[in-house]
Amino acid sequence: MRRLIVLPFLALALASSPGPQYPDWTQYLLSAPDYRLDQVLKVRWPYVEVLRKDRLREYQRGPCDPAKDPGGCRDRMPWPQAQAHEFRLPLSSLEATREVARDLRKAWQRFEERYYWRVITELNNPAFWFAYCAVGLKGPDLMPSAELVDILVPSEALDPALKDKLPADTNWGKWASAGKHRLENYYPVPQIPREDFCDDLGMNLLPIMYIPGFKILIQGQEIFRTPGYPSRPLWFNEAEANARVERAMQHVWERYYPQYLEETSRILLTPRPSDPASFLSSLGLTDYRNLGAPKVYLPVPWQGHLLGGGAVVAPVYTELVPRDPRRLENELRQINFWMHYVVNKAGSELEKLYAYVHFYRALERLFNSKAVFGIPGMDAVKAALRSFLDRAVRITLGAIPATRACTGDLDAVMSCATRALMGVDALIKAGKDVAYLTGGKPMGEPIKGERESPGLWKFEEAKRWLPPSSLPVYEAFGYTTFFQAMNLLEVTNIPDMRNLDLSKVDLGNWAGFAWSQLSRLIVYWHVPITVDIRVEYCPPCVLAYPSLPLEGPAQPLGVPPYTLPFAAERTHWRWVSVPEGYEIPGVRGTPYRVLGDLGGIGPDLSLLYRPLIGR
Repeated sequence: MRRLIVLPFLALALASSPGPQYPDWTQYLLSAPDYRLDQVLKVRWPYVEVLRKDRLREYQRGPCDPAKDPGGCRDRMPWPQAQAHEFRLPLSSLEATREVARDLRKAWQRFEERYYWRVITELNNPAFWFAYCAVGLKGPDLMPSAELVDILVPSEALDPALKDKLPADTNWGKWASAGKHRLENYYPVPQIPREDFCDDLGMNLLPIMYIPGFKILIQGQEIFRTPGYPSRPLWFNEAEANARVERAMQHVWERYYPQYLEETSRILLTPRPSDPASFLSSLGLTDYRNLGAPKVYLPVPWQGHLLGGGAVVAPVYTELVPRDPRRLENELRQINFWMHYVVNKAGSELEKLYAYVHFYRALERLFNSKAVFGIPGMDAVKAALRSFLDRAVRITLGAIPATRACTGDLDAVMSCATRALMGVDALIKAGKDVAYLTGGKPMGEPIKGERESPGLWKFEEAKRWLPPSSLPVYEAFGYTTFFQAMNLLEVTNIPDMRNLDLSKVDLGNWAGFAWSQLSRLIVYWHVPITVDIRVEYCPPCVLAYPSLPLEGPAQPLGVPPYTLPFAAERTHWRWVSVPEGYEIPGVRGTPYRVLGDLGGIGPDLSLLYRPLIGR
């Protein structure tokens, strides 16, 4: 595993890289085939297809003959490379990727604990060495909570023509890993075994670290105290303290940090189960209704996740086919909400009607598919959604002159609206004035956006807000949700000061943040002394009683850099939804290809998956 040279900590530079931006991407288009469920019944695992745009364009031009081409094919891509423009990515379960994300959190928490306890134990040797390394005092084990799935909409993924129209309060979501690089609880004892941070560390009695501060009492009256008592000792060996901290940090960055990178790489690149072909026989592949939601993680390294590489990607499903009608209804209502949330904010009345028509057609495809046929309760879900859609669409129909004549039941209204919209669309493409059909509102903007956006592009771009779902829902609505993990460069402290959630102004939130910061300061604990001199009758003699001070038995003394610096890459994760035919954000290079030392972490996944997906 490669090592990263740690930059000097910059107290003012609490920053992180935002991840690959649009110009950095290798442009891949999502092309989800319509036979994904049929694949399962053929004892093949479902997958999505992605098309590399530059190679696809070259392939569509056909092979080049140097003898016939005026430029001798110098500006053309090699034909074998152009032919390799299509890639298959096996699907993973959402629950499995949540477990992967939780394991990534645990890997970070282990590194954070190893970092702090190595530094603080070596600095306070021999007291802390005896307590934590010799005796082995330890708190509860690290137990990160399950990850919540928060869909992130990368703003650079959106067509600029839509992004510029969305208001400032648009919900973009966030990285699922945002604020997650921390412990669940900060205890004054380690939450990891002593073997994790006591390696190559022995008891160190010399040199002397300090001469304790003291005060002298005679008959209970104070007559002298050392400067700074009780907060500071009489003398402190600052040079040795700095050397111990520096030595401990060097150990962390030379040994623990590469192990953190290796641990996260193994988490991301190891399929679950390790033999993916083994679970196919247990799925009940003779009937759609028996498919369920097998917990499977089948990652695809897209040059790997290390900084400067790309990402580890896995398209996800909540279940292969929907089993719970009420859950399906909630998902579909959420899909309808997000589609119209975006279109209502950025579109015209005509485009709102387009969205209703597309939603209606997707519902029809879904409920007419054999994937939901015969599942109890689906008819009631369909009736409820049709009733909801019927009420909503009639309000929009009345606002557009071209569709005011559409009457009848929902099917008749949608058929009429579709014909009307097709007519308006044809006139717009021909450059005609359609204000009389749209209610006096001009409709001269392009049907497509600034990028090569198929379909009604605002409606399609709105799918980036849609939640993970089952395969029939993906197929009907034309999108897929991806789990992505990549390393980002960050300069901050540990615990991360940016973990404070400013949206929650409550005492518990601020107290927890303050404790996390204070409990992880780099301090040397010293013990001040009180000398109480009294005249006793024993017969008469003078006795001196050294005792701990009333101000406290031990006092912290800050040692530079006072807080744990972090200036390196660490692993982040997110879930993103991608419309069919649109670009997958944040990927670079070629699927199944890994860079550098990652090639030795796991097996060749393209070979491992070949029996699953057919090639």
